[in-house]
Amino acid sequence: MASSGVDTPTEPVAGHGHSPFSEPPASGHGPSHTAQVDAPDEQSSWLGVVVLAGLLTWLTIAAGWEYLVVVFMLVFMITMHELGHYLTARWSGMKVTEFFLGFGPRLFSFRRGETEYGIKGIWAGAYVKIIGMNNLEEVDPADEARTYRQQSYPKRILVAVAGSAMHFLMAIIAIYALLVTSGLEWDETAWTVSETSPGGTAEAMDLQPGDVVVGADGVSFESFEEMRLFVEAHPSETVTFDVQRNGEVQQIEGTIGENPDTGLGLLGVRTDPDELPRINMGPVEAVPESVQLFGEITKETVVSIGGIFSPSGLVDFFGRLGETGDDATVAAGEPGEVAPVTEADDNEGRILSLVGATRLGAELTSGGMAGVLIFFLSINIFVGVINLAPLLPLDGGHVVIATYERIRSRNGKRYYADAAKALPVAYAVILLMTTVGIAALYLDIADPISL
Repeated sequence: MASSGVDTPTEPVAGHGHSPFSEPPASGHGPSHTAQVDAPDEQSSWLGVVVLAGLLTWLTIAAGWEYLVVVFMLVFMITMHELGHYLTARWSGMKVTEFFLGFGPRLFSFRRGETEYGIKGIWAGAYVKIIGMNNLEEVDPADEARTYRQQSYPKRILVAVAGSAMHFLMAIIAIYALLVTSGLEWDETAWTVSETSPGGTAEAMDLQPGDVVVGADGVSFESFEEMRLFVEAHPSETVTFDVQRNGEVQQIEGTIGENPDTGLGLLGVRTDPDELPRINMGPVEAVPESVQLFGEITKETVVSIGGIFSPSGLVDFFGRLGETGDDATVAAGEPGEVAPVTEADDNEGRILSLVGATRLGAELTSGGMAGVLIFFLSINIFVGVINLAPLLPLDGGHVVIATYERIRSRNGKRYYADAAKALPVAYAVILLMTTVGIAALYLDIADPISL
């Protein structure tokens, strides 16, 4: 997943709700304005629940339970992201007026204290509304002390990185669960014959599916690879193989074939790597391994994202639009045909939209719990890294602004950055991410990726 990349599913390209670019500035009425926000009546709340339940039911019937699992994973992920911002903001003394899953029309909501919680119709992200994110937002003077902009540098940094921190925490937990329950490495010593090549040595020796070649001429084999290397080194030689069948070892003599192109020995036997059992780890040893593996995957993800959004990476990505144009036209013009599904290996570095990410997630989920955990950890690391990019309206942009203000502050006098000067950069980022997102959506429909 990291190499393919996905379009960030935790938010629209405009950023989180606590960003000044994703929500309109406050009206300046402070608490009185918040009190005027009327929650939907009981009838509209029930209607929202019914609509939501109907959409989830339709998704399950139309696409399958795997897609429903992926949707709930994404919803859980974006909720935890915003929960990180919410909890740290509340802990820091900031005023949070809204915590919503989704955007667009409100399905239902309720109020607890000074915060309104709810769900909106478009599940393309979530947002937490923290008052006073920058100098452009008007806030009731009575609430000024509780704004984001008035908090200390450590508190502002804590709130800004809390979303990505939640992603990284969830990724580490998923890696740990994967190592303990399923493992990431396969037990290569547990290989068996899956099939034999017609006319090959293995067929002449009557090797059968389930057999294991454990040795030859006094040499023991611990894995398929060791057996392969031995065979390649003895072309056209007659060898006595030790074959384990139904728990018993018997000796079978055979003459190793020879590859006419390379001159290497050939046995004519195949094994299926997918049938190998995984090696899981103990609960204690998996702790440091989880952290180390998280670091390795995160490093690879950073490099991958850098390549994807580099000038050459973007040129290559947008160049794919022309490559699929003809195929998409033919498929659309011929009823009953669908766009071809290409292998993920052929699309390394390709950016995925929510549609593409959900499709791959569903494929992984159909493979069992290991697939679920692999998808969950991969997308959490990707989104966590993306959100720390040092550009508004992403969370990393708020880190940059807070750090800039800290550097410019002198002699105990606080410096406040003018957010208006950052608007052109923010709009450019929004435009780029929107364009990439639309292109990725088109590609995921016209030329979908499959594992």
